[in-house]
Amino acid sequence: MATPKPAPFPAEDERLPLLIGFQRVAENTARRTRFIDHGRGIYVYDTDGREYIEATASFYVAALGYQNEELIDAIARQYRELPFFVSALNRTSRVSLELAEKLVALAPVKDAHILFGATGSEANDFLIKLLRFGAVARGEPARATIIGRHGSYHGGTLATASLTGGHHEEFGLPLAGFRHVAQPDYHGERRPGESGADYSARLAAQLEALIAAEPPASIAAMFCEPISFSAGFKPPPAEYFPAITAVLDAHGIELVADEVITGCGRTGRWWGSETMALRPAHATMAKGVTSGYFPLSAIAIGADLYGALEAGSERFGTLAHAATYAAHPVGAAAALKTLEIIERDGLVEHAARLGERLGNGLRAFADHPLVGDVRALGLAASLDFLRRDGDDRPANDDADAVLERVYGALLERGVVGRPAGRSLVIAPPLIVQADEIDEICRRIGLALDDALAA
Repeated sequence: MATPKPAPFPAEDERLPLLIGFQRVAENTARRTRFIDHGRGIYVYDTDGREYIEATASFYVAALGYQNEELIDAIARQYRELPFFVSALNRTSRVSLELAEKLVALAPVKDAHILFGATGSEANDFLIKLLRFGAVARGEPARATIIGRHGSYHGGTLATASLTGGHHEEFGLPLAGFRHVAQPDYHGERRPGESGADYSARLAAQLEALIAAEPPASIAAMFCEPISFSAGFKPPPAEYFPAITAVLDAHGIELVADEVITGCGRTGRWWGSETMALRPAHATMAKGVTSGYFPLSAIAIGADLYGALEAGSERFGTLAHAATYAAHPVGAAAALKTLEIIERDGLVEHAARLGERLGNGLRAFADHPLVGDVRALGLAASLDFLRRDGDDRPANDDADAVLERVYGALLERGVVGRPAGRSLVIAPPLIVQADEIDEICRRIGLALDDALAA
């Protein structure tokens, strides 16, 4: 039987049948779109045969890069053994239990229990739902408000988009029950002479004021990415989380770590919570946990909330929550193998070592006329294009325009970066090698010069 020919691509100006995320809908045409055909290692290739270094691991997901045959084989074995089984009504798959046990051992939450989902959005959404259940079970039904931070990203559902710190107006958000405080941005927002400790105290005072303006005992939790990649990868001062945690603890408000991006070695430790020395009550994870080879997310539920779930089940009976694809056996197999490879191959330590090389390579551009700040931690870094009064170069008010030029120039140089929060974020797969780090940095230097000359 003859192999069918692939369907022809749309004409350049034709609207695509596929709606692609995070872009202008008016640009949803073949002319404006690069179609990726295959990948290997840290490289992807488009349908014209052009090679790109995927220097963001495809939105911080592909920790093991592309075409990892060991991971593919593990997934194929699970497809043959048990391709699907729903986790509900006192039934689940053996492999899902094995993954839960593994995550309990690794999680940044003490004595955790694991609830699975398919995406990071689901994990955060499900946890918001469980926090409300827990409040009702404890006799505090009014404790339902959730605090997020401006510039954060926690997902695309109605609840998580409300928790996310932006893009509210166009969707008629946020829903009731969500409040927001400042995202730490020491480079962009510090006052003249303000130390990291003083800046952190100022943000903690803003949080205290927000809590004081709400009804007593009405706030359940504050969600934080240990480092917000969506806000431009801006690690907070060392004093920030201790100051924030002190305020939350004083009001009985739990801290939730959104580890969807920062987990699984990205920051040079297993979890961003470890890197930033915070102890969350609960944590969510996704992305790198399967290296993107299958959609899976998880919530590490702390002991107090789990106890409330147990108590609530005595009152209400069945916990009325399930998701068809949660605890998917193929996803569980993918995660187990991914975690095994990360541990066996020392990729967390590798990320820390190679991250130093990445940081040093990018700091070479600190005095470039376009660059305002360079940040690096673990295998992640960013170039900030905001220049401030008092810097060696003139201040600017066109950081976003500079970012757009640099991002486009870098793409033309064959490197995929991530524009976010007036910054270019770089976070390659954990398997990246030293010579590849050097090549990424070399091309960034060329792109900066291209953008300067444009």
